[in-house]
Order: sequence, then structure tokens, then C-alpha cells
Amino acid sequence: MSLLWPERREVRLEPLPEEIGEAEPWRGALGRLKAMAWPKRLDVSVVLSNHFVRYAVVPDGSAASGDEELALARFHFVKIHGERAKSWEVRISQGLACAIDAALLRGLRECFPKGGKARLASVQPRLMAAFNDARRRIPGEGAWLVLAEAERVCLARLGAQRWASVHNAREADWEQALERERSRASGETLPSRVLVLP
Repeated sequence: MSLLWPERREVRLEPLPEEIGEAEPWRGALGRLKAMAWPKRLDVSVVLSNHFVRYAVVPDGSAASGDEELALARFHFVKIHGERAKSWEVRISQGLACAIDAALLRGLRECFPKGGKARLASVQPRLMAAFNDARRRIPGEGAWLVLAEAERVCLARLGAQRWASVHNAREADWEQALERERSRASGETLPSRVLVLP
């Protein structure tokens, strides 16, 4: 007897150009996802545009418990973004914290109701999905990861052992952003490899 596994599909959730400046640019993308008709049983992985995600590199919490590490990540987001960060959904992996609006995560879950043809298998920020795809191409001494979207540049620096920095901002020229980040990190050991990721 063989088990029939549903097909897997990846969906990128991105804003339209006219939605980029809005306070919650994910609302339109969520509406478009909700309107999709799924032709058959699917496990869907949603990759979130960097327009919808905030990142922070947190100090090594290897001695901390999972709850303590998460509390430290939340503290960093509040320090950077203020009180609004207290309502965000936060996850942390290998020293990189990612945060999204809690309403976005609730909305994603509502797009895949129980009993429907499509099931929400995972939600990943674009930086993490790109990192996972490129992991084998990253040399041991680290690399710069560049992800460019319409009016958005996400630039991450990986050191030999961990995330060193992440710059995720509304700008158009990733090469200028890279030069600025190199200048900002002068005095540190910087990777020479630059990976421009899709």
C-alpha cells in the first residue's frame, strides 16, 4: 500500500508597487492569496517578502534557554522599533531573529482553513529561504548575501560561525548599500564573497 502525499508548492507573498509605502503592505498580498483557488491537495510553503519582515542579529545566547533567547530577541526589536514591536511574532535561529506582524500570521493561517485543498506547511522570511537554498555555496569564512526587491534591499553578512549583521531597508541600489555596510564594519574581518540571491 502506498501513501499519497500532497504536492508541495512555494508561494512568494510580495506587495504590488503601489502597496510598498503603506503601513501594512502585506494586506493586499494576503487578500490576493486568500482569493486563490487551489486545484488539488497541496502543501504550501509561503515565503514572505523582506518588505514584511524585520531582522535583528542578537548576541550569542547559547547559554540561554529557548524562552530567554526569545525574550532577548524581543528586547532587541523593541529597542530598535519601539513599542509596536511588542505585538510582533518573533522567531530566532542561529542568532538571527525575524519578526512579522501577528495579524499577518493570523491572516496566513486563515487563507488555509481546515478541510481545504491547500494546507499551510511553513512560513519563511525570504532571507531565510534564500540562505537555506544557498547554504552549500557559502564559504567557511562567510559571505555577503544580497536580496534585492522593488524598492527594498536586504543585505546580510555571515561570518565564519554566525550572522554578523543584517541591513533590510527601503532603497534601490544594493551595490551602494553593500559599500556603506563594508565601511560601517571597517576594522572587522569581512568576507570577500558576495552572493546575489534570487
